[in-house]
Amino acid sequence: MRSKIKILKLNPFEKDYSEAVARLYEFEGWISEKDDVSKINLAIKNSFCAFGAFDESGQMVGFFRALSDGVGDAYLLDLIVDPNFRKMGIAQSLAESVLAELKKCGLDWITCISTPMAKPVYSKFGREMENFSPFRF
Repeated sequence: MRSKIKILKLNPFEKDYSEAVARLYEFEGWISEKDDVSKINLAIKNSFCAFGAFDESGQMVGFFRALSDGVGDAYLLDLIVDPNFRKMGIAQSLAESVLAELKKCGLDWITCISTPMAKPVYSKFGREMENFSPFRF
């Protein structure tokens, strides 16, 4: 039986989440041994909001954050769930939490670029944009 998961808004000014998020990033190869993981908490501090999913032992098993100007636009990024906890609705719960926080603040232009794995989660809440192309610089 799987443990009960809690979705919590992160406060990186009270706690350093660098190691917990780095553990999740490692699953996808988003960081390597040479990366300074201490900067992860700074990235969370500079985000508009961030949420974590925690199991009963307090281990972070999921993470999602958003960047925003705080007025009208927001960008979703870093949706990740520990492979041992996937297919439990954690990604959807994280997305619901982040989107609720953004909408509560009056943000109405919320976008992201999806990986193929995350596309089913995002498609439950949003729609693909026509006449827009993502760019990487």
